[in-house]
Amino acid sequence: MDFLAKAADKHDPDVEAMVEDADAAAALIAEVTTSLSHLAQRHNLDMLDYLLRMANLEAEEHLRLRSRHRLC
Repeated sequence: MDFLAKAADKHDPDVEAMVEDADAAAALIAEVTTSLSHLAQRHNLDMLDYLLRMANLEAEEHLRLRSRHRLC
């Protein structure tokens, strides 16, 4: 769980080093929101789960559009 807390802190130098560009940021956000969504589901935090799944969909959509753009 410490990794998730670090990932949420945009000033953490380890996270800053991992996140080189928008695609890397979207990939990290997709990963973290998936984990947090599962945690919210397990504890019946329905609104948080919904919001986290929406953020996850946005991050994954960004990655899909970028990868489709690269194929053209």
